[in-house]
Amino acid sequence: MSSKNTIKSSIFSLFILLVAAVFWYFLKELFMWQEGNIIHNLIYASIFFSILIIFSLVYLLLIDNRKIVLISSLLISLSFLPFFLRQNGIWVGKAAIIGYLISAFILLIGYSSANRNLISERKNSIKFYPQRTIMRAVPTFMIVFSILLSVIFYFNFPFMDKDRNIEIKKEHLKKISEPFGDMINRYLPVYYLDITADEFIILNLFLNLPFVQGEEEIEPPVDTREIPVEIENYLMDKGADNLQEIDYMQYLREDKEFRNLFIEEIKKLADEADPYLLGKYRLNISNNWGVEISGDETMDVVYTQLINNKINQVPEGIKNLFLILVAASFFGLLQVVFTILGFIYSFFSWLIIIIMYKAGFYHYRKIEIEKEEIEL
Repeated sequence: MSSKNTIKSSIFSLFILLVAAVFWYFLKELFMWQEGNIIHNLIYASIFFSILIIFSLVYLLLIDNRKIVLISSLLISLSFLPFFLRQNGIWVGKAAIIGYLISAFILLIGYSSANRNLISERKNSIKFYPQRTIMRAVPTFMIVFSILLSVIFYFNFPFMDKDRNIEIKKEHLKKISEPFGDMINRYLPVYYLDITADEFIILNLFLNLPFVQGEEEIEPPVDTREIPVEIENYLMDKGADNLQEIDYMQYLREDKEFRNLFIEEIKKLADEADPYLLGKYRLNISNNWGVEISGDETMDVVYTQLINNKINQVPEGIKNLFLILVAASFFGLLQVVFTILGFIYSFFSWLIIIIMYKAGFYHYRKIEIEKEEIEL
């Protein structure tokens, strides 16, 4: 190979390595699950992944210097390690390191074998059809990347903290609950994320629900028999009779305006409640749910503590099995997506090959072939 071709191959290799590094950067940012940046990072990661795959296929088809291909493939395969071997300034565990290294080795084999197969078909075909050749290489190539991305997803699960405990954050709970807020409140009128624990206690006592009760009967910190004036006026305007036997739950389920008014009155009552008796009810919640509360925290904080405590009481083996199933499902999803994208990537790779031919990056040459055949 001439020095000119070596320079071309080296520059091409460097370009793909740079694209790979940018892709890993945005993928790392995506797996940090930063609020407000997820869509932004997903878009950029998808763009640079597409560029990486398209130009990798072109590269592996055109470059036949095995030494350059092996070196560049090794660097590309290892290029994700600097981005994922450390999390929050701490080295990842041994299992993650082993998983990453095995995945990098599989990716190296994928690049090397794809190059060998593409070059073999390019040189042994009487008439060369780039798009058809690339199409044959895409499925295996995409499976290799699916494996790598699934391994990275497994060790960077969105709800996993640095100690490999599943940790739901209050932001996650809000995001999941918000679209179904009205429906949830109709069937579970005490599920409000923005009320404090003390307000939650008063709400439960007014509705005579068991969530804040303990073994010992405790006097309510407010008079739950007395109907707040604003609520009384509202019910009278609605034509309600016998207010002392009013079914608050029915109104909370059926009347959104009443729900909002009721919660506002509960917040006012909580400010006037007996702090000593409130403290006893807080202790009941702590004992019943296994969470520590001061009364000032909002219920989204309390619910996330409760969920995390329950999840992390699950045996380690079951949690690991769950994560493996999630990663396997992610792998299956990638296979479906990549099957569709494979046709698109093949088409764009073919376009890039045509553009590079027009730009003089490579050229065709005709060679004479001697053929042997048997005759009687």
